[in-house]
Amino acid sequence: MKKLISLLSVFLLALLAACGNTAEEPKKEAPKSEQAADEAEEMKAAVTLTKNEMAEKVDSKEVAFEEGQTLMDAMKANFKVEEAGGFISGIDGIMASDADKTYWHLIVNGEDAMTGANEIELKDGDKVEFDLRKYE
Repeated sequence: MKKLISLLSVFLLALLAACGNTAEEPKKEAPKSEQAADEAEEMKAAVTLTKNEMAEKVDSKEVAFEEGQTLMDAMKANFKVEEAGGFISGIDGIMASDADKTYWHLIVNGEDAMTGANEIELKDGDKVEFDLRKYE
């Protein structure tokens, strides 16, 4: 009986040793934040500044932004922006003025915006135009 127990013990030890030698090391994964950064595509929008019903081009820039970011956030990150009540009143020192009866008209993807830049969530590939226009 002792021989049988000894034989079984040796067999189990050999089996455990064999299993231990064939086990692979677990693969190290990049931290999730790095994976997300690598997998996330950079989102961009084209922003153009013009004056006088788009007759005079002032500036044009491709801006990068994160998903869920508003146009106001992207503008502040890429231009010197002054705002009043969610509406842009100045861009890179070019100010809208009640005295001159001018305002920054906003067009997104060819359509007049009906809200302020602080309420417009950017999407990849958006074309944004700000035109300094006169009102009556």
